[in-house]
Amino acid sequence: MTIDELRQLCQEAARDLLARHGSPLPAAVVLPLSSQTQVATLGDFPADDDDRFLALSHFAADRMVPAGASCFGFVAEAELSADGSAMDVVVVAFGARQRGTWVTAAQIEHGGLGQFSEAEQLEAAALPFLRPLQHAADMATAAGSGDDVLGLP
Repeated sequence: MTIDELRQLCQEAARDLLARHGSPLPAAVVLPLSSQTQVATLGDFPADDDDRFLALSHFAADRMVPAGASCFGFVAEAELSADGSAMDVVVVAFGARQRGTWVTAAQIEHGGLGQFSEAEQLEAAALPFLRPLQHAADMATAAGSGDDVLGLP
């Protein structure tokens, strides 16, 4: 799986979550593993960044590290304000071992998602609560090499 395929997988998971749960969308972590892709919703995801960091630290320790997950996705609904108007968007962050975290977003339109923005590498100071997920992915051991973010042979 390449980083672009990881992006596509996470965007599809966001579309599926919105279709199943509607808005407001529960925050979720996407874990593409060699045997299957798991999507775990985080029902009571905290509003405070420090509490979010702690929640995702526990998630990474409990789920990612034991599974050896070398990549992840994070999906959440947010409100984006620009020029005095606000819109509801779904933010998709995704990352892989030694490739950093990337982010993209799509506006919620008519109960579905519009087109996703071009993915950009996440700035170090942005969304600091995602660091435990990236750290867990960075700790995973690779069996393969090259562009395969899962590290499969």
